[in-house]
Amino acid sequence: MEKCQKQIWVDNIFEKLTLEQKVGQLMVFGFAGPVITPHIIEMIKTYHVGGFRIAQKFHGGYDSKEGAHPSLFKEPDSKSYDRPGTFKAKRVACTPQEYATTLNTLRDLAMEHNDGVPLHFTFDQEGEGADFLFGQRLFPFPMGLAATKEPEMAYKVALSLGKQARALGANMIHSPVLDVNTNPLNPEIGPRAYSDKTDTVIAYAKESIRGFNEMHIISTGKHFPGRGDSVQDAHFGLPVIDLSKAELMEKHIRPYRELIKAGLPAIMAAFTAYPSLDPSHDPAATSRAIITGLLREELGFKGVITTDNISMHGLLDRYEVGEAVVRSLLAGCDLILCRNETPVNKYIIGCVIEAVKTGRYSMDMLDASVMRILKMRYDMGLADNGGKVNASEAGLPFYDEEIMAVAREAAEKSVTVLRDKGGLLPVSKDKKVLLIEQTHHFHSFINNMYVHPGVLWEEMLKHSDHVSVVVVKEKVSKACIERIKGRLKHEKYDLIVTTSYYNYRTHANMMEVMDLLCHQEAPVIVVSNTPYEKFGVPKHVNTAIVSFCPSGRENIKAIADVIYGSISANHGLELEKH
Repeated sequence: MEKCQKQIWVDNIFEKLTLEQKVGQLMVFGFAGPVITPHIIEMIKTYHVGGFRIAQKFHGGYDSKEGAHPSLFKEPDSKSYDRPGTFKAKRVACTPQEYATTLNTLRDLAMEHNDGVPLHFTFDQEGEGADFLFGQRLFPFPMGLAATKEPEMAYKVALSLGKQARALGANMIHSPVLDVNTNPLNPEIGPRAYSDKTDTVIAYAKESIRGFNEMHIISTGKHFPGRGDSVQDAHFGLPVIDLSKAELMEKHIRPYRELIKAGLPAIMAAFTAYPSLDPSHDPAATSRAIITGLLREELGFKGVITTDNISMHGLLDRYEVGEAVVRSLLAGCDLILCRNETPVNKYIIGCVIEAVKTGRYSMDMLDASVMRILKMRYDMGLADNGGKVNASEAGLPFYDEEIMAVAREAAEKSVTVLRDKGGLLPVSKDKKVLLIEQTHHFHSFINNMYVHPGVLWEEMLKHSDHVSVVVVKEKVSKACIERIKGRLKHEKYDLIVTTSYYNYRTHANMMEVMDLLCHQEAPVIVVSNTPYEKFGVPKHVNTAIVSFCPSGRENIKAIADVIYGSISANHGLELEKH
């Protein structure tokens, strides 16, 4: 009966769609809210966009061109767009209630102007690395969940994330990460993966999907067919993974095979080349051999396939943006993810419409994708009132006792003593300590009492009055180094504690500080968000603690508690030796 109702709803929507509306359903564009701009209104009313990738940043104009590919700034119709200027994205303080109201408003707009076709909202959440949404508790990276050695922890965290997301009005998550991080030099996956072991990835990802499914959040396995063996960041160039098909199938594609059997509803295609799967060196998302031949036909996947963000150089260094989008659809992708809020949105829609009209992209392929997308939206619950939520309750999950308990448990069970060769742990409360605290990007972005710059210092002071601090930028400047040197020159300390956080988006790290501290007399404890030598914990560090989420009060408290011995921690990580 339910299946029949689903098909009736899908058919009723589908039969009303024009060509332009069908093409709009393929698009998931950026909405860096909470301010509704004329551009976003135009995307809904005129271009019939079916989905938005939401985040807690406001651009106030076009995306900054810094680091962006030139082809993303086409202006096919610049006179029709009021361009206020180019600004870097900034946070606009906003309550969960206000943000949910904003999303409800966009849903009303879509239902009114698009013949009742509902919008869906997608977000990215992998623990620490995410598009932070308003009023959410933060949880460890997937590798931190695996460090607990309790697969059910992945389920409980996914359930908690899902409750928070549903309250705001989000419907789809670009998670879980199914990459198997077999290369310790991988600059963009690392602890975003559950493990460097295939069986561990499968076990924890299954539990994550179970939690998301219970909250009617569509989970998206990524990045097919696997980016764990790469040494190149696809945001900045096209990685080539030159493994045999047999090795790819056994280590990197097997999680997809198993998760498809378990009901994985959506998959994200990588902008990475796999010569053994497609000798053309095309990025996977644009390869029909990989998307249709392998994923659809060989693995039997019937759900929705999305591209990764088409802003990435891994795609655009190979193809012009309009051509890249059409090739992705011809390969078999259903959804195009474009996080930009620029005229490129209009341009790529025009390219797809033209491809249909010329017969290059067949109406049959377009219709099949639209049907899959509409079925997915039904599973999201969008047939009920377009997916609107009770905005007055959007902030309640942050104070939900079960979610708070899961956040504490995940933090305490995931924090790991990577090594303590010098026997520095636990630290005596009478030790004179200098804390060098790196400002993680979420500290300054959220900047409230849940997490802010200097939050580890605050938590350490709850244990000891003998802690001094030097707060430095995430990308350590010369001025930061000089401040550290000045403090060490003029004062003597029994112990130095330094954070060493690696940002997988900007590649910011603390290696210069690590080199400086090598030459200090006082022993050093390093606190990192990654266990990998190149990015967070060099070999010469004798004592290291890994917190897989250095954001959020629960996680920072767990670090301080381990330092001073209030709680015990995991010891070591079961990572392969390379």
